[in-house]
Amino acid sequence: MEHRKIRGHKHYVYDSVDEFNSENPDKLGIEQNWRTAKEGDWVMSDDGRVVQLLKVSDIHHPNDRKNYKYAKGWCRTIVGTFLILDKTYMDTDFSQHKNRYTFSKTIGNVKNIRKRTNSTKKEKLFTTNVISGMGAVKSYMDAYNEENFNNAKKKSVVLLKQERIMSEIEKGVLDVAKEMGIDHEYILDRLKRLADYSEDDNIILQSTKELGKIIGTSGTVVKQRDIGILGMFEGFSPEQLKTADRKEITDGKDS
Repeated sequence: MEHRKIRGHKHYVYDSVDEFNSENPDKLGIEQNWRTAKEGDWVMSDDGRVVQLLKVSDIHHPNDRKNYKYAKGWCRTIVGTFLILDKTYMDTDFSQHKNRYTFSKTIGNVKNIRKRTNSTKKEKLFTTNVISGMGAVKSYMDAYNEENFNNAKKKSVVLLKQERIMSEIEKGVLDVAKEMGIDHEYILDRLKRLADYSEDDNIILQSTKELGKIIGTSGTVVKQRDIGILGMFEGFSPEQLKTADRKEITDGKDS
């Protein structure tokens, strides 16, 4: 018996009919043909296990490609999504389904993530979480319902290497930063003040290095994204996002 969670609720896959009956004495019978079963029914998969149909639809799946449109419909289990066709093989092997919301067993892998040009709904939720200061790993776990921390860590790194993801994150952070009165002029001014007037030699050195990177005199090639607002701030808290008001930037004489 295996299980996975969706929004905190456990969904099980039973290894046999006997195991299902033992664990669920109050449940109704098991449908032998999953292709004709209804949403909510427990069915026999083609690899001989018992799983529940969480969603059944006789309309085309929103992620259908053209060559999928001849199917009678589709259904989803906790393992994956399957076309309702006589030739479709419903398995319960979690390792073969990286994304339970797609038909393909390859969608969701690194190759497809890199090829994609437009962000998916989950990717947009991931970027929103990052902008709000949740952190990349937790952002991924929340957006993709991922419970394994190590998996989320690896996959969030892959997402953060994608141009479309970083562009959305940068735009979101810049928008919030501007609402708070923070822009490149503000950052440069503060760094210059630290370099000119700090009594701590280490702060002076680090501030000077940052200024050198920004204006390109440090000998280090730094991309614009690395030296912009995103490079200076890791994220904003939800409270900051809600209450962000543009404040007057003082000339610093009162500090």
